[in-house]
Amino acid sequence: MPRRQFVADLAKVQTGTLPLGISDVKAGEDDGQIEFLFHGASGSLPSGPAKITALVPDLGDYPKSHEYMIFADDNASPEISSALGDVRGVNRKTVFEMLDIVSATLTKLDRDGDSVMQDSQFNEIDKYESEEEDEDDIYDSDHEAFEISAPAHNPAYASQAPASAKAGANGRAFRQRIRTDLRNAKDAGFKVGYLGHLLAGFNAYVTVSIRMTKLGISEEAMQAWQVEPDDYLTLIIQYPNGYKTNEELQGYDSIRLVPNLCMRVVAGKHYKPTLQEAINAFTVVQKKDRTSVSVSNLPDSDTPEIAPSIRETFISKPLAALLQERLIPILRFRSAGMGWKGAEDWYRHQASTGTSSANADVIPDQYYFPDSHNDALPDIVNRDHYSEKGTTQYSFPLLAMQFLLRHFVRCTDFCLVCHRKLDTEVEAIKPYVCDDSLCLYQYMTLGFGPSIEHEVLAQPYVVDLLISFCYNSAAARKLKEFPDGLSITVPPVDTKAYNVVDSAANYRGRVYGQPTPPQKALAAKETPKYDAGFDLNKCEIIFYDQSKTCPVRRGSWIVLNTNSVEDHDLHCRVSETTFFPTISIDKPVHIRKQQHSENGHPPGTVAPQTPASTRPVSPANLSPNWASVTFSVYDQDFSDLDATGKSLSICRLLDTLPTVQEMKDYLSRGHSAELRSWVERISPSALSLLRWIIASNRACIMQVDGQTDAQTGSSGVDRSAERCFGMKDHMQFRFAMGAPDKEQRFITEVRKTTKRLGLEYPTIFAWHGSPLCNWHMIIREGLHFKNADHGRAYGDGVYHAKEAGTSLGYSSMSYVPSQRHGQWPGSILNINSAIALNEIVNAPAEFTCQQPYYVVQQLDWIQTRYLFVSVAPTQNLLGTDKMPSNPHPQDPSRTPRGMSGTIAIPASAVKSSKTARGIAVADDSNNPNPLKKLKLFGGKSNPIPLDDDDAASVVTEAEDVDIMFDEPPEPESEPVQSKAQPSSAIKMREGPKTDFVPGSLDFSSLPIMPMPTYAVSGTTKHLMKEMKSLLKVQETTPLAELGWYIDGNKIENVYQWIVELHSFHTFEVKDKPLPLAEDMKKQNVKSIVLEIRFNKDFPFSPPYVRVIRPRFLTFAQGGGGHIVMGGAMCMELLTNTGWSSVSSMESVLMQIRMAIASEPFARLDVHHGKMDYGTMEAANGYIRACQTHGWTVPPGFKEMAYGSGNGEIH
Repeated sequence: MPRRQFVADLAKVQTGTLPLGISDVKAGEDDGQIEFLFHGASGSLPSGPAKITALVPDLGDYPKSHEYMIFADDNASPEISSALGDVRGVNRKTVFEMLDIVSATLTKLDRDGDSVMQDSQFNEIDKYESEEEDEDDIYDSDHEAFEISAPAHNPAYASQAPASAKAGANGRAFRQRIRTDLRNAKDAGFKVGYLGHLLAGFNAYVTVSIRMTKLGISEEAMQAWQVEPDDYLTLIIQYPNGYKTNEELQGYDSIRLVPNLCMRVVAGKHYKPTLQEAINAFTVVQKKDRTSVSVSNLPDSDTPEIAPSIRETFISKPLAALLQERLIPILRFRSAGMGWKGAEDWYRHQASTGTSSANADVIPDQYYFPDSHNDALPDIVNRDHYSEKGTTQYSFPLLAMQFLLRHFVRCTDFCLVCHRKLDTEVEAIKPYVCDDSLCLYQYMTLGFGPSIEHEVLAQPYVVDLLISFCYNSAAARKLKEFPDGLSITVPPVDTKAYNVVDSAANYRGRVYGQPTPPQKALAAKETPKYDAGFDLNKCEIIFYDQSKTCPVRRGSWIVLNTNSVEDHDLHCRVSETTFFPTISIDKPVHIRKQQHSENGHPPGTVAPQTPASTRPVSPANLSPNWASVTFSVYDQDFSDLDATGKSLSICRLLDTLPTVQEMKDYLSRGHSAELRSWVERISPSALSLLRWIIASNRACIMQVDGQTDAQTGSSGVDRSAERCFGMKDHMQFRFAMGAPDKEQRFITEVRKTTKRLGLEYPTIFAWHGSPLCNWHMIIREGLHFKNADHGRAYGDGVYHAKEAGTSLGYSSMSYVPSQRHGQWPGSILNINSAIALNEIVNAPAEFTCQQPYYVVQQLDWIQTRYLFVSVAPTQNLLGTDKMPSNPHPQDPSRTPRGMSGTIAIPASAVKSSKTARGIAVADDSNNPNPLKKLKLFGGKSNPIPLDDDDAASVVTEAEDVDIMFDEPPEPESEPVQSKAQPSSAIKMREGPKTDFVPGSLDFSSLPIMPMPTYAVSGTTKHLMKEMKSLLKVQETTPLAELGWYIDGNKIENVYQWIVELHSFHTFEVKDKPLPLAEDMKKQNVKSIVLEIRFNKDFPFSPPYVRVIRPRFLTFAQGGGGHIVMGGAMCMELLTNTGWSSVSSMESVLMQIRMAIASEPFARLDVHHGKMDYGTMEAANGYIRACQTHGWTVPPGFKEMAYGSGNGEIH
């Protein structure tokens, strides 16, 4: 197979268009040999066409891991031979790609003999070549799943497929293909635009967009996704090295794909962004400064700012990762005849099993099936470019946009992290992750899910509600799930200071059932406290005990206790420790101190704190000078606490948060701001807790009240139409859909009961009241009756009332004498009580009890739809209480009553009856009803207009219209004979000078390890290739630039190398010579001699590298350079933990040399510098270093290092 692939690739090159300057390509005399001619520019090369030979030594490695040997004929000019020696990046390339790289290398020779890039915006590629060589196609399927931040303008790949060369060789055909591809996308119903020099073959952007209203997304989904009907969903495709066709992109492996293609997903009012906005969309912001300005230092709100016309959607990040990592491999499988789902399933199979094959002959038949057509979706979403007949060339922009629509419109069908289709019948309004624990972890901690910043900006009152529920639950110690495993550190917790007792013992003086035994208080952790002086005005702390090292570092959070600010703890971030024993802190956050029960505050709760936005007035006797203070560090691991300690810590962390309005103001004034950049105000622990509170909420809660006129105008949605009538004094939140798994069970029960009982009204509505501390878990896991908080006089089940007043009585009950003591101090809403309006299956005869209350034992028969919250103050928070224009029909005999009248519910909020009827009809058919997902996509009874917005569409720009038309025919002209231009001889570039003399080392004087007696054929072959490659690089690279030397004539065993590192004078530190270089010059040391030993399972285990001579200072003596006592190299790269089997020895040598030159700097031992390191002390030092850092020692290391090998020969 490999030889057949090589012959096929060679035949394809011979019959196709050749790269610039290449001609007469043919097979050589030997197997795997290729011969061709290169023609330089007229007069640039004195000897005319040069005959060049490329040889693949082992065809069995083609086309995945093969290497090329490229050399010129003896009659070729020295310039050609020298340039071929500098060719990089050809290994593992196809025949055409190898020729393309050779062409690019030889055609960039100028008159002075220097090599320059064809495009001025790129730098020279030499220093990046080794990084490309280190990678391998074995990771094509899965290595990108953890990172997509590779730079789009990496110059290492700029010349691999030069678009300018292709444009010059076949310019008209190249431009015509671009026009055809864009025209196909436009004909499919999308708006198409471009930015940059697209037709010239340089860096450019292609945009494909569509209006949201044409996607068939319901208004409910648009509200939940925070998009607007007149928004454009836009895919921006960047081609850094010129436009690439679908066929070209599928020919790239993952390493070469990143610098040639990048994609982003945005939304905006225009069908394409400006050029600057497109550039910004692909710009990776460097974390140069973690310090941010506080809210008080932000510019005034009336400062004129130009808002960008595009923004990210709430799932732009997961979609961009999906497109970048998986689209091209999936398209390869689709070209083999698979549908979208089959190709995605096969991709996941490869990623999970580690296999890699695009050969249609080895793909099981089970992956070949057509995609099902969903009639509930618009035709533009179902359309498939690959299914079009009579097409051989497919448009990549069109395919990419169709793949994007598949995952955007149906985002709730797929996991946000692994993108696997969820095994669920009913869609949630918001997307989530699958059941895989890794997906959940990444969703919570790595930012794969919707951002908390988006939630704060879009629905601040919902965020306030979620935090308040969590705070109340933690204060009453009712939390059942905690944010464990998120590396949260908290201030010291002393539960004895609270006199904590069981929460049920103080529940309004009443206890139902057997109270749980009091929990044993957690012993206070021995957390060190530090005494110091403190100046509040200067925000400085000075340590009294200056003999110890600084116990904190920049970025640490501490909590201060001082008598100068009574009744408050000061939580703050350490901003500077350079001038220890004086350290600087950011402006402290004042939090009321922990209170004891004897001080009048309730046990088991945290006393109310001063809101973060207000600062307490300092006492009159506050001295402007230093005051005594004690402080502790945030160093208590949250996961190590018991449930009580965790609950108290959650309250303390939430106390330090700013209000939601302050967070919103901070984010709205910086378009790219994130809360994690507000480092001086929000601690990392508090931010992780906030992220957990928001991200772990699986319900989709939408605020109905509290919407400003500006928000209504910008969104185009008046949410007051969703307000229920009959509860005018309560703030309303609507549950568009609960947790995905709970909603599915509920719909199933509604369907079955409606069909079984023949119900006219499938569901009824009733009230449920519960203390605030219960709601954190209710909105996550639904209602249940595991705890008998209010007794069970009418049997087991969830109790519901027909009258709102009845449920409010239970909701107002508290575990503490004063309900306000459990409130989050930073809350804007100041929630006092909450009751839910639940939808229940209309089968009262099957309830546990139906008079005087509904007692529903079947939990799957209940789903929360509305939440009514009593807030203070009510100004600007409550909407007008008015009858909805289209109320939902209810069972007249079981209509609930609110505080101000009979409840009327907007029909748009209730779809369960329609869904139940729709599914019931589907049960009688062989095929599933395509309209069962009416809630998201509408249906025949509730159609969504798709084509009524064309008149409001943005006018297409003239340049985007012009590119759709073919070029006029070129006028015929006589060929012009160009004059030969004289060119000076191309000279070999000289490197910097060095005092190193190669070949001068006396090997007989080296104390080396015993000669290895083992040999494995595969390892030996691999090492010989590595040695051959290194010697070739050594022959063609100036010594001082290379920095290492191997005497190939003296290497007696391929498993044991002697390498000299030299020319450290080429390094500079702040414009000064490297200290090691100065030491070597003083001691007349020309090189550092290394012994490199390979085990028999190399490259699957790392090489062992040690210094033989000279001796260096240890770390304790002020040395460094990753050289441990004994001379072994202390690098994670050289252990099983950090080693990669695809690393080349060229890159390893480069990294070792860089490590020795890095800080802390290596220094020679001037007293014992003439002595050599012994083999035993090096091995012992290596093992000590691995144990210290927790690295894994390679198996078989001791046998290899101590010379006790078993002598096996394979």
